[in-house]
Amino acid sequence: MAKKQFIGIKRIWYADVITTAVTAAAVKALIASNGNAKEVLNAHQDTWGYEETDPEKTEYVNQLTGSTYYVDVTKGSIPTISFTMGEYSYLEKADLQGGEAITATGTKATTDETAVGWKRSNAAGVIEKAIIAQTKTGNYVVLTKANIVGKGNFVEKNIGLGVSAMALENGEIGSEFWFDGDAVEKAA
Repeated sequence: MAKKQFIGIKRIWYADVITTAVTAAAVKALIASNGNAKEVLNAHQDTWGYEETDPEKTEYVNQLTGSTYYVDVTKGSIPTISFTMGEYSYLEKADLQGGEAITATGTKATTDETAVGWKRSNAAGVIEKAIIAQTKTGNYVVLTKANIVGKGNFVEKNIGLGVSAMALENGEIGSEFWFDGDAVEKAA
């Protein structure tokens, strides 16, 4: 198998938390035009990122020698995908930041056509979504369940919608998958 490159970002989607087996075919179906994922159509320049924290650990040192004799990993590394949407709808803002998109009369909007504003929630809520990213080299990174923090992010005179998606434990499903682009594209 040839080495794979995961360079830059080409496309981003978000969806409800994935609760079924993650396969190349499942990813293809999710991001298809008739799938359940919503594509992010604008990621402001130079705001896309993937980062994985170092695991937290405790080192045990032999007092007699001063050398470490055991390392206990107390918290695993955490992958995070982040980006800032330079253009977004009020429904997308509600999906990724919380609150709700509203109509001209102040009621909850359910379509982009009726949404003319956004209202912040009085209480902080927990937002969990799946995030799928396709790199410029065609490969995919999938976070099956991520804690989403959305916020106004001032970038180059534009109030973008900054999104940080931190992978969460997702039981037997698994929290993070990487796929060859060819495997997803050719999946039945």
